[in-house]
Amino acid sequence: MSAFRARSGIVWSLLVPLVSVALALATAGLLLVASGTDPITAFHSMWSAALGSSFAIGTTIVKTMPRLLPALGIGLALRAGLWNIGAEGQIYVGAIAATGVALFGPQLPFRGTTALALLAGGLAGAAWGAIPGVLRAARGISEVITSLMLVYVAVQLANYLVEGPWLVPNTTFPATEPVPPDSRLPIVWTGTLVHAGVVVSVLAVLAVWFVVARTSFGLRLAAVGGNDRAARVAGISVAATTIVAMAASGALAGLAGGVEVLGSRGQLIEGFSPGYGFEAIAIALLGRLNPLGIVAASLLFGALDAGGAGLQTAAQGVSSSIVPVTEGLAVVYVLVGLGVVELLSRRRRAKAALEEAHHLDVRPVGQVAP
Repeated sequence: MSAFRARSGIVWSLLVPLVSVALALATAGLLLVASGTDPITAFHSMWSAALGSSFAIGTTIVKTMPRLLPALGIGLALRAGLWNIGAEGQIYVGAIAATGVALFGPQLPFRGTTALALLAGGLAGAAWGAIPGVLRAARGISEVITSLMLVYVAVQLANYLVEGPWLVPNTTFPATEPVPPDSRLPIVWTGTLVHAGVVVSVLAVLAVWFVVARTSFGLRLAAVGGNDRAARVAGISVAATTIVAMAASGALAGLAGGVEVLGSRGQLIEGFSPGYGFEAIAIALLGRLNPLGIVAASLLFGALDAGGAGLQTAAQGVSSSIVPVTEGLAVVYVLVGLGVVELLSRRRRAKAALEEAHHLDVRPVGQVAP
């Protein structure tokens, strides 16, 4: 019976996101029809821009990376019952730290500066993520509020730097000096924009999967997320787990900021992130907190982002805002689907309990069987 339930859970974990994405695309198609646009033409242009050539596939991969890394971190925090809403801010501080090391740090041989800059980005994100963790563990302050407030601090700090001390004179848009070529992440797929950040992303996915599935820390995350009181009784330090989970979550987001600056952008630009950290929350939910599911959801969002440009080019008069609408619909449908699955599961468990009680002929205390 337990094996059947496990298989059923796996099927639902795969089915709910797939059906949700299909429903989101169908709803987006109806919206396109309502706006007077042929949905087949629109979706074909999006497909071509996202997956129609090797360059398009590379563009999708590049747009996937800054979403994948923070989503992995948010998934880790959510396993411990923690909502890291501040991944956007952690991306910014990671980008700031990576840029600072690349521009003003020691120039090491064999791309050592690149590795050092990425490390600095991850550590900066970890420190930024640990602040809400410490406040939650020490004072019981909601990490939702503190992590969100820190987003605005990080964004304004980046704006101050690119508009002030790090500003390149006589530029039309606030930005720093370009990162030295030796500090850039090299292109790994000729003829595309795919850089070595894809290697960092793959290693991050494997690391998160290993931590979640093969370490005691992964078990502690699940225990604290499931019932922190029971975890405390079992001897687990809830405070330490909370801080480490938020720091690890921030480290992955900060690493995303470093990868974006050293790989795709080549310099710190004002407003370089269009909301990757907030999209990562939806991606983590869509991927059901599973590292492989998060990879699939990140690729979907990356493809939609890459396809948005093709949609505007091929379907004149159609706003690319249909892309975030589709993303939001997918998340809504996932949440609805999970609610339905949970309701059905509760009914199934209640029915099984009644059948078991009837089978055992359970009666109230004091009642005598005939």
